[in-house]
Amino acid sequence: MQNPKLLTAGEVAAYCRVSYEAVKEWVNKGKLKARFTPGGHRRIAADDFREFLRQYDWPPLPEDEGAKHRVLIVDDDPEVVKLLTKFFRKAGDYELATAADGYAAGFQVATFCPEVVLLDLMMPKLDGFEVCRQIKAAPRTRHTQVLVMTGTPTEEHRQQALECGADGFLAKPFKLAELRKRIETVFQQAGRVAARSAS
Repeated sequence: MQNPKLLTAGEVAAYCRVSYEAVKEWVNKGKLKARFTPGGHRRIAADDFREFLRQYDWPPLPEDEGAKHRVLIVDDDPEVVKLLTKFFRKAGDYELATAADGYAAGFQVATFCPEVVLLDLMMPKLDGFEVCRQIKAAPRTRHTQVLVMTGTPTEEHRQQALECGADGFLAKPFKLAELRKRIETVFQQAGRVAARSAS
């Protein structure tokens, strides 16, 4: 997609991977601002579309300067944080933030506004279960995708994490290739969740 001042409903639908009818519904419900041509066709201002993407936690337009996926790494093990930071920086398509405990994670979620949180379960002060629960309970962050990581991958922990709202579960140690695959899946899920929330 180029960077026109006005977008067609079809271009918006293609970017969001939804139907043309879904975009019409967003416009009709007032969720997406649009204007009409003399011929009755919908046109969406690029700035209005950017605001819509921000409001519903969708990735920004790729041509926007500095548009990268925002990932928050939460782990009290500095070696894990170092490894994951190196991995994402090498990939080059991510903006990163880190936190070493649950309280710091809450601050970063509020200020950094990550699209995905890689969350260790066993941490001091505030564990990952509660962090996940708080993320999913808040209207502003409930669509943030949470991928939990744990060195104690018991079925009980997996079920508890899912009950707290986790979108994925990784057992430590894991291969970076596996992480890459899971991250791609998480971002795909994030797009589908945003589509449902805007409907």
